[in-house]
Amino acid sequence: MLEAVVRELVITALFIALGAPLVHYLWFLLRRALRRDLPPGPRGLPLLGYLPFMTKDVHQKINTLRRKYGDVFGLHLGFRYVVFLCDFEPIKEALSKDALLDRAEEFPLNVHEKSQSIIIANGPRWKEQRMFMSKALRTLTPTLEMHAHKELSNLVHELASSKGEPVAIASLLTPSTSNVMTALVYGRRFEYGSPERVELDELAHVIPALSAQVLAINFFPWLRRVISLLSVGACGRLRSAMIRRDHLSESFIDVHEKTYQDGMCRDYVDSFLGDVLTSNASSFFGAGSETLRSTTEWLLMMCAAKPEMQARMRTEIDSVIGDRSPGSHVLWEDRTRTPYTQAFIWEMARCEPINPVGFMRRARGDVRVSGYVIPRDSIVIPSLRSVFEDKSFWKDPEVFRPERFLIDGGVRAAKPERLIAFSYGKRSCPGEGVANVVTFLFLTTILQHFTVEVPPGGPPLAFDEVLGLSLRPRSQKLVFRAREVLI
Repeated sequence: MLEAVVRELVITALFIALGAPLVHYLWFLLRRALRRDLPPGPRGLPLLGYLPFMTKDVHQKINTLRRKYGDVFGLHLGFRYVVFLCDFEPIKEALSKDALLDRAEEFPLNVHEKSQSIIIANGPRWKEQRMFMSKALRTLTPTLEMHAHKELSNLVHELASSKGEPVAIASLLTPSTSNVMTALVYGRRFEYGSPERVELDELAHVIPALSAQVLAINFFPWLRRVISLLSVGACGRLRSAMIRRDHLSESFIDVHEKTYQDGMCRDYVDSFLGDVLTSNASSFFGAGSETLRSTTEWLLMMCAAKPEMQARMRTEIDSVIGDRSPGSHVLWEDRTRTPYTQAFIWEMARCEPINPVGFMRRARGDVRVSGYVIPRDSIVIPSLRSVFEDKSFWKDPEVFRPERFLIDGGVRAAKPERLIAFSYGKRSCPGEGVANVVTFLFLTTILQHFTVEVPPGGPPLAFDEVLGLSLRPRSQKLVFRAREVLI
């Protein structure tokens, strides 16, 4: 008797689990037939939607769909209705609307129950944290520059010790950029090889790799919740890794609570003590470390691939250093005197965007974009890379050409509104200022002290892309030949 009841319950549960999504998909087809104002797009398969057809090269698939359906198209991915925006004007229009301010619940950002950082916060909580973070980071810019120069001194000595032998640059950039972020967020740096440094470096590798494996689960909300609770497979390993990172963050914050002095702001955590969110500090550190490393690695690879451009930047840097005392650094304030270097950084951001698509947004209610209605609870994804490859604006987007940003005879660099590497609107990346400062200082300091080259006798550099939390290059070795400069 009991077995029969259990069997009936299991059959009922399976019917609901499989039947509900099918009904949902049929409702979508009916709604599309009845409403002519939805964005055009392919139908896909029951239950899975168009997900099986989103090949490994997602950007290429987006471009194919864009050519067929236009700059705004919609489709089902799993159980979610998703609208892609593939041109600057609809992206600007959409991301300027309050109805599209909310972030969608996005795995792995909410992988465990304590996740509550600004990245996934919505409403008043997001607004409060955004105001605080913007103010804190503006206040800490001088501190950031100091931390970056201290860390760069260590990186320069590490690179010099290679004595011109090929170096796997990612192995040095990971701890170096991470130390800048730990210093900014927690007020501490960790020696290469220390237990904390080893664990942070391991997490910096594991979290992006696991994140890339579980992205598709975002489009199956009920499955995401079940897997998160069960902590199985890649999701379980990712959850454990992010909890480990939060525990490290908590231990660093504990030090601050014991040493904090009222009125003295040493770093980000000091600014937030009293109501600091561990996940906020943890995610800011994690996202910042990953993107800074990836950005710097792309830049150094391009320097090696384009020696004539590297030489032009070095001429600017040497001119800026000029008559300063031996051991002087390039400063953040020098950026206006190095227009070609700034243009090189922007062109790298255009050609190899760290975030090829922006964070997913959720429509609070029905909202109209480019004449189409995006229904409530739809997911909206801006394809930033599509904007950066728009031939009607960039003319030759396939060519790496920093000169496109130079004006007034090359003495000044101007950033066009369409270069939205950090997204657009009120929810653009709050760490943009940090990224700009650190990227500029890392590139100019390394070029001040070294000539970056492709290893002699080796294969040409391959600009293969690896997608994790950011778009990073496949790790390769570079040669750093020391110049006659003291630090």
